[in-house]
Amino acid sequence: MANMDIKTPKFFTDHINFLMATGTAQNGNFDVVSGSDIINTFNAGSEAELFDMRPMNQVHFETSASATVRADHVLVNLDLGTNLFNCDFIALLNHNMKSAEAKVRVAHSGTESNVQSADMGSATAISGVSEVVNADNIGSNVVEPATDGSTIFTFNSSTDQYWGIQFEGTNSQGSVAATNGTFNSTYDLKIGCLLIGESYTMPHAPDIRLTRTIVYDGVSIQTSRGGQKFGNASHLGRRFANARSKSPFATSTNAFGVYGGRINYDMSFSFIQSSDLMPTAYDAEVTGSDTVVSDVWNRTKGNLIPFVFCSDSADVGDDAEQSYLFARFKDNKLNMSQVADKLFSIKFNIEEEF
Repeated sequence: MANMDIKTPKFFTDHINFLMATGTAQNGNFDVVSGSDIINTFNAGSEAELFDMRPMNQVHFETSASATVRADHVLVNLDLGTNLFNCDFIALLNHNMKSAEAKVRVAHSGTESNVQSADMGSATAISGVSEVVNADNIGSNVVEPATDGSTIFTFNSSTDQYWGIQFEGTNSQGSVAATNGTFNSTYDLKIGCLLIGESYTMPHAPDIRLTRTIVYDGVSIQTSRGGQKFGNASHLGRRFANARSKSPFATSTNAFGVYGGRINYDMSFSFIQSSDLMPTAYDAEVTGSDTVVSDVWNRTKGNLIPFVFCSDSADVGDDAEQSYLFARFKDNKLNMSQVADKLFSIKFNIEEEF
């Protein structure tokens, strides 16, 4: 999409943080598992930090220590607690999978034990896998990113309770779907953040009159008694630690190539059908209710939980990163103004996170 033109937006919201915000414990439900041929040694970080919504806080797995270790896998298990949640995407933010020679295999099941062993042979492989960003090589239920950075891919929706996300090596592999690859001998696998959830595409494009702002809110200016001004910056927006660690959807391999500032969107949507806005009932969550409130506003608990925002849902594949932001809502309320029978207008203020 040229010039970051805004078309029909899409939201990628996370079930894991939604569940933790409503009382589900991380430990015992969202875990890095141990076992035969499985790596669960951290060089930095912890399993909790895989889900902390701080992508620059990478978790370092010990994947390069020896030939034996390099042939093993990292297996993350997710227990969503119920079979009521649709899952159709996974996002891996700020990873170094290309340098670590890594790929990801995903499977799910209604039986927990089926996703607890290496390769998850008894579980159901995700199907219909499709690249959103940086998921160039796909083989069955396996995705191999083309570069270090951030990766999103979608798949046919499933409501299974148990999910396995396995990271494994690509060096000397027989094919993308093969299980015989090994990790890199120099670079350990690093993952900034992992999201799984149900994506939601808005019913139509926002109103023509919208505002996109790039703000340097980390910059402060002081004025001396003589009138001289001095600038200081606590941050300059998107961050760049090195070529293998940078803010989500930045693709530059050097610091000066990263666009600075924080992008904000202030957009309104007019004439949204009530059936696209609110669930059929509000006393308890309705399974399969695809609405703005069910799939977006409730999943993020207003402005509590960050999400991935896409300004053009049709922009996928090579160079699509420009349409994606790691963001959160700036406001803690969603105003819904009725403009006609069963038609409403709403407004979002979306603010980029780092």
